[in-house]
Amino acid sequence: MAVRLKLGDYQTVQDDPLGRGYIGCFPRMTESEAWQAGRGVWRMRTDKASRQRFAVIVGAGVVLAVGEITNLTVHGDRVALDGEVLTKGHPVRDAYLGRPDPADTNSHNPVAYCDLPEEQQFLLRPCGCGCGESGDRDFKPGHEIRAINDRIRAHFDGSALKFVQWVDAVLESSAAAGGKDTV
Repeated sequence: MAVRLKLGDYQTVQDDPLGRGYIGCFPRMTESEAWQAGRGVWRMRTDKASRQRFAVIVGAGVVLAVGEITNLTVHGDRVALDGEVLTKGHPVRDAYLGRPDPADTNSHNPVAYCDLPEEQQFLLRPCGCGCGESGDRDFKPGHEIRAINDRIRAHFDGSALKFVQWVDAVLESSAAAGGKDTV
């Protein structure tokens, strides 16, 4: 599944959390401009958005850019995507760029999710625990616990309490240094 983000009309903005001077679409905008305008900030569930690999940016009913999502950043109650615009020759980009909105619905919600058949070959990835299995998420079910426990045994003398205290200290240090929330 991919996230589709539908741009409204062009408008200038001030105090944008991403430092942009405009949002929305305008005639003849480049793919890069469409990505910058469309990558955020949106009201969306981070748990669902973080499972998506691709984002389709739509303006005036047409796909203006297709990007690969590498990270999400949280800005209050809104989310922005980090990533890169796909280049010519990428099967997902080539299938949708310049074509009608693949998630065209009667909804006025600018955020939608849609299955793109061309993305299927990119969705499987190795399980994060190192077991050698693959899936469409970071870990196979239950394997995240295996990975955490392996690290607790290797780096914290098997003590979950030491691990939790270390995580809390790192987060506190990051917050004190002005670190941003990332997902």
